Amino acid sequence: MASILKSADIVNAKSSVTNYVTTAQQLYSELQSTINNLTSSGFMGDASDGYKEFFTTKVTPALVANLTEAQGSITAGINGMLDTIQEQLLNSVDPGLGKLNQNPGQG
Repeated sequence: MASILKSADIVNAKSSVTNYVTTAQQLYSELQSTINNLTSSGFMGDASDGYKEFFTTKVTPALVANLTEAQGSITAGINGMLDTIQEQLLNSVDPGLGKLNQNPGQG
């Protein structure tokens, strides 16, 4: 079954991406706080330092730079694609074209 893409669909999709980013950022902050608390008391030494380095060099880029940053992340790319769809497929179509297509030969 065919569906019709509307501007509201783009707005809803972008809102969902924003909600996802917000949730991911909150979860990252909670994880970072837990890691900081864990490695500052009761878990110290080389193992703790290695754990902090792993979190900083591997986990943080995966969860922040690659996933939720405003520039260059996956979610930024999704928003960019949605903007392109909006501009090229929806905003560039003449609304009168639909009316002419409904009544061919009458325009």
